[in-house]
Amino acid sequence: MEWFKKPVRMIRRDFISDFKEYKNLDLDQFAREIKDKWHANCEWIMATPGCAPGMGQYVTFNSDKFEKAPGLGDFDIIREYLPYARKYDFKVLAYLNMHWYPFDFADKHPDWEQLLEGGIAYGRKNPLYGTGTTFCVNSPWREWAFELIKEVVSLGIDGVFLDGPVVFPGACYCKYCRKKFLKKTNNNNLPKFEDWSDPAWRGFTIFRSDSWSGFLKDAREAVRSVNPDAVIFLNGGSFLTPNLYTARDTFKTEQFQDFTGAEQFYHVSEKYNSPYKTINLGRFLSAGDNPAVVFTHHTLSAWHYIPLCKTEMDMALAQTVASGSNPWFAVFMNAMKFRAEEALEAVGPFYRFLEQNESVFTETKPDAEINVLFSNKTAYNYISVQNSLFKDTGSGEETDLITDTGSGLTRDSLHERRTVSAEILDREYEGSLDAFSYSHQPVRVIWDEHISRLKDGNVLILPNTACLSDSQINKIIDYVDKGGALIATFEAGFYDEKGCCKKRKRWFDFLGIDKVEGAFEPSSFEEYIKISNNSLSGFKKDMIIPRTYNALKICPVLEKDTDIPAYFMNETGSPYAEFNGVSPYPVIVSNNRAKGKVVYIAAPLFASIVRFRLNDHIKLVEAVLRYVNNDNSLQIETNAPGSLIAEIRSNKRGTVLHLINISGDMKRPIGSFVSLNNIELSIRTSRPLEVINLHTKGKIPFTYTDNRVIFKIKKITDYTLVLLSR
Repeated sequence: MEWFKKPVRMIRRDFISDFKEYKNLDLDQFAREIKDKWHANCEWIMATPGCAPGMGQYVTFNSDKFEKAPGLGDFDIIREYLPYARKYDFKVLAYLNMHWYPFDFADKHPDWEQLLEGGIAYGRKNPLYGTGTTFCVNSPWREWAFELIKEVVSLGIDGVFLDGPVVFPGACYCKYCRKKFLKKTNNNNLPKFEDWSDPAWRGFTIFRSDSWSGFLKDAREAVRSVNPDAVIFLNGGSFLTPNLYTARDTFKTEQFQDFTGAEQFYHVSEKYNSPYKTINLGRFLSAGDNPAVVFTHHTLSAWHYIPLCKTEMDMALAQTVASGSNPWFAVFMNAMKFRAEEALEAVGPFYRFLEQNESVFTETKPDAEINVLFSNKTAYNYISVQNSLFKDTGSGEETDLITDTGSGLTRDSLHERRTVSAEILDREYEGSLDAFSYSHQPVRVIWDEHISRLKDGNVLILPNTACLSDSQINKIIDYVDKGGALIATFEAGFYDEKGCCKKRKRWFDFLGIDKVEGAFEPSSFEEYIKISNNSLSGFKKDMIIPRTYNALKICPVLEKDTDIPAYFMNETGSPYAEFNGVSPYPVIVSNNRAKGKVVYIAAPLFASIVRFRLNDHIKLVEAVLRYVNNDNSLQIETNAPGSLIAEIRSNKRGTVLHLINISGDMKRPIGSFVSLNNIELSIRTSRPLEVINLHTKGKIPFTYTDNRVIFKIKKITDYTLVLLSR
């Protein structure tokens, strides 16, 4: 097995601009610490400065082609350090800055910069980190970058990491992009940025991400021309639509890199910060065929000389490996001068545990019954046709006896409609993963091309997966007919892969929809759902719960086995208003299909979980999951609170259960964990030989009945790994 396909524990130690510190190090001891203290097996060496202002063009090794970082003299960091890395048997990757450079360097290459529509360079208007600019992937800079890559690979390292490039928002309108766009599309007039009324704009979004992935393709060829065994990867994007405004399309770049990675840094913020973000990103990245890496900054947000507290670091690393991804962290060495023990205690023991249990983390695959489709086509093209969704109805917040009910105006421009639609989609994706984590259910994220990999009998979730091709629709129908279960929300499949609204009678009939009459106006107050029967576990007939922020008015197809467990109530339109009766529009429509089952939810339920974080909405998701299982059970049943994440992966050792406690002291960053005690677990899986707590090395007594393993864990403080051995 190639080394990068085994579990990798990455570290980056950065001196920012003070690279001459390397000259004062005992390099043997510095390298030995990688194994003895940090327990990493792969280190990133800064071949170019990544954080130092005004130093992006320098290199830290001797070169006839590139300018040396000041203060190093003849000292060659990579050539000097590499023998010690080989001595202590860890891999070395070179970090290469590819996204920001000082203005004086750009002045020497005036046609390399990314340009905005008016001709001004992006970095001149929006200085990167306050001090620099950025270059275009289609400009002659690319040849400069490829020469840099080839030279650093020739030093004997194991591969390169590219921090960038990024095609920044509003860019690029340089002459090279114009020429390339003309050749590709026969359209010399680049559209205005985010002009969704111009058909060329959608083509331009594709062109930008193609340019980004094309750069990586050629960069990989540069690497392979020097060393066919060297790896290459870059700082990619997540599943959220803002990544498209920086042209970062993980789906496209996977084939041109050896790892698929992206950063999930913890930032102190006034806004709600979901504690599940790291595992959500890891699930997405590891859905591809490459080994995945989640990048975690070992700094306290923007205070780079203070290490991230142990609790937050433990939580991020545990969620990373539970998702099937490899961990990475960066620590600034100036922080080590003042708070070294804090930095080490947050990583060293965790990496040591991973090292000691490497076989458990090797070649694992998700063992989840729930599959969530993240559609790239939807991310690119989704704009809802429902006019009512775009009305400003306010936040519903009441302050000083005044309720924010909005302006009542409808946002008419396509740009505004795209913004609202993308927000719904992003919240659906985030909310679906959050809801399943809160309900302790393992999740497998799948991409557009993965539909054919679905296993019979599992559950497929379409969280407003709006833009689907006819081929995808056919595969989904076939999957359900063979015994699978489908839960589709809001406008799933209402549009083709290009974002055009489609009248798909077969698909609508399959979902149980006769027609869509429109949408309710968005609301954060006083609108309700009424439960109409006792079909949903935990919800009794005539019970009312808060309505989702958005909702559709659909007329159902009534068949022999149609079940409608809940209806939207008629709109009240005002805070403190009396109920206005029950509408004819169902919230949930369920039908049996051949050997399978379909549940359609006429609302972006997951988006409302992100917006409101209401327990009723999370419990409704859990109830629907039970509803599609014939025995009304979940893959994992437990008495734990929603602050325990449970993820299941499997390999030749057996089934691996990751239990991550995020119960903290009522704030973020979490200062200390609140332990969970006497946690009972019942898991639907094959019968194991043994159940072993890999942290305590102790065997856990268990029973096996009705295809379920049942056992108890006395205490979970932060992270507990359980092996159900084969």
